Amino acid sequence: MFESDGLPLYLKIKEIILQRIISFTYDDRLPGELLLAEEFQVARGTIKQAIDALVSIGMVYREQGKGTFINRDALLKHYTDLPDTLVSFVDPQPVHLEVISLFPSMADSVVAEKMGLSLGHQVVRLERVMMQNTQVVGHVISWLNGRIYTDISHIDGARSLHGQLRETFGYAPTRAHEQYMPVVSDNALAKQLNVAVGSPLLRIERIASNLDDVVFEYSVSHVKGASLSLRVATSQSAGNAQWSCAVSW
Repeated sequence: MFESDGLPLYLKIKEIILQRIISFTYDDRLPGELLLAEEFQVARGTIKQAIDALVSIGMVYREQGKGTFINRDALLKHYTDLPDTLVSFVDPQPVHLEVISLFPSMADSVVAEKMGLSLGHQVVRLERVMMQNTQVVGHVISWLNGRIYTDISHIDGARSLHGQLRETFGYAPTRAHEQYMPVVSDNALAKQLNVAVGSPLLRIERIASNLDDVVFEYSVSHVKGASLSLRVATSQSAGNAQWSCAVSW
């Protein structure tokens, strides 16, 4: 189950449990030590060491005869919600989002494929615009997994989407894959963003999920006047002569 990299087994398990805590996989407390030992296929003593390590950093605490509970105050200090956007804009004015529409829908073939859902699966469609003062600089459509986020009646555009989902439902994405593509505006986007047809835009597709790769959100954004700066570091492996790269921004 675990690759050998010199790190003690209990610390590897501790990191896995910590990531689950941060991603709100557990509600208020951890599963019992015997259940975790069975899941990770290790001795109970190894699980106890992993939990001791979590206790030592204040992320969990034990109550005699009741179990191991998550320290919510420590969790909220450790957790940062996924930002609504990662791009910056040429104009330094702050960007805020306004909600245009929010309603239940069904996944079409594209949304179903992107989210790993069956055709017609229940989703929630959220449409927003990005604003700088009174100027529209972006348009965003998000599809939220209806199995996870049920009966959504309101989203506050002035607050983080994922923060609201976490507070209301207890679950929010902890990882995201984004694809950036230069495109030109068609008639619909030109009208939404108040630009000429054929104007250059940046299209951003986001697939946001939890650690188990359950997709919580698929979104498509189109923005104008945005910039994205990337650093690509490349290196060659001495073992197999293959090149690899790391991208940061």
